[in-house]
Amino acid sequence: MESATRERDTGDSGCLMVLLPPEMKKHILSFLSTQQSLSRLGQSCRAWHEVANEELYKRDTREHCSFAIKWMAAHAVDEQTTVSALRTLEISRQWGGQIDAVKRPSRVYDARPDIKDKIMYDDSTALHFAIILGNLRLTETLLDMGASLETHCSSLLWESLGSKEFMPRFNYFHSIFDEYGFFLGSVFPIFLAFLQLDSDMCQLLIDHGAGREATTVYLYGHPDVMSILHFAAADWTTDYRQWQCLFNGFREYIDEPCPRDYECTPLHVALMNGCTGGMQIAVETGADKEALNSEKQTPLAMAILEFPSHVIQDQVRFEEHMICLRKFVDLGGSVNPEGDSLLALAVQVFAEGPSEYPHMKELIYFLLENHADVDGTILEPTTNVVNELIDGILYDPDDTEAQEPFKEVLSELVDKGLNLKKPAPGLPSPLCCALDSDTAEPKWLLDFLCENGATIHEEEVDSAFLRWCASPRLWRTNKYNAWWQHKGQEDEMFLKWCEHPYNVWWWQHVKQISPHAVKLAYRLAVKSSRQLYDILKHLPLSTRNTN
Repeated sequence: MESATRERDTGDSGCLMVLLPPEMKKHILSFLSTQQSLSRLGQSCRAWHEVANEELYKRDTREHCSFAIKWMAAHAVDEQTTVSALRTLEISRQWGGQIDAVKRPSRVYDARPDIKDKIMYDDSTALHFAIILGNLRLTETLLDMGASLETHCSSLLWESLGSKEFMPRFNYFHSIFDEYGFFLGSVFPIFLAFLQLDSDMCQLLIDHGAGREATTVYLYGHPDVMSILHFAAADWTTDYRQWQCLFNGFREYIDEPCPRDYECTPLHVALMNGCTGGMQIAVETGADKEALNSEKQTPLAMAILEFPSHVIQDQVRFEEHMICLRKFVDLGGSVNPEGDSLLALAVQVFAEGPSEYPHMKELIYFLLENHADVDGTILEPTTNVVNELIDGILYDPDDTEAQEPFKEVLSELVDKGLNLKKPAPGLPSPLCCALDSDTAEPKWLLDFLCENGATIHEEEVDSAFLRWCASPRLWRTNKYNAWWQHKGQEDEMFLKWCEHPYNVWWWQHVKQISPHAVKLAYRLAVKSSRQLYDILKHLPLSTRNTN
């Protein structure tokens, strides 16, 4: 029987070498330097198959980082090739194959395709190939075998095998998180599936214990990890519920800050990028709608402060952002959170350039429609809604194109309840701010404030009175400015003079005008105008110097 077996093996191979004992065969195999030689010998006959395959896979594990497993995974694109990949996986593991074997490159990538391919296989695991090809069956098998979910993916892998959507999506996320000293590094498997728009793969990875970590990031050279939820919140995918599995799977991290300077939550990120779907699913998952970032700003506040200039100038893009903000408020987002006033922040952005950012008026009106506090303040530096607007108006009073939208917004604020008669404590009064202009221009602003009953703080009366004296149109245009000449009607005419919109705001504090301010006023009148001098002389001021 033994003789018959030998004869059959000899007939199969046509070579007496098949009669050699196993130890001698293994010694002969050690002289075959290439995997191709081993493979051909293993296929030559049954007698050599087992011993050659054993050496082939062991050498592949020792010297080639379990290349066979990876190569088959990289070519498992249908049922047949998947079965082949699974069979190779089983055989390789039988002889010591490692499913997580990687060899990180020690030098800059060589541009030659063959070298890049070698580095790609060395630097990737079979799981990475299975994920990027969307092979759920192979991925699940590898995960059941304990494949690591914490091994970074090679950039060469997704550059070579990623879908047509992959690179545009990667570049989009890189751009929205771009800031000085901060950049995205290596990606984890779940981020690979996310960028491939493969929600089924994401769910499979989560079911097998994948963490929220999407990518390693570097802030001024210091590594950290960034949550997949920050990316999902900013994803413009039409069906936002595609990522329901991510928000459900990592619900406890919904308010985790991003490792950037502002330390924003996923909800901050969604609103800042005008991503309605990401915002909605974050809110539904339980995101804190008034969470504060490192700048002590809520998500809605950051959306206003970080409005990209190219979006403000683009009506279509701007409206997309507005849809997101409106939906957020409908879902319970507050336009009057603790801390800085959202309306003041919006006015601040608008006031920087109403001609450049005309659509910002729509945002201001939206906040007003939702009852934003017209008297709201910003804490650092301390300011408020109306003063921010007036600062913008006075920045370039000769810019006629900008003055009209300023006037529209100021009128809207008054219509919505801005009370100019009660300036905010601790802040300069709007009227005093307007008077600080050298020429009290633009004329419309001072007229508007006076006509709407604007007043000043008592402690501002000295400077306001002197500005009144230095602005001739404020006292020349009053038809009652020579009341003492109306014999028998002096008191009546004087009362009308006092009630004139140009006078009433400082006259009500006349008793608080200091002697020094009166002296300076007379000095100005002596130098510039007899008419002003006569007015001052007939006023009941605390000190007079008529010399």
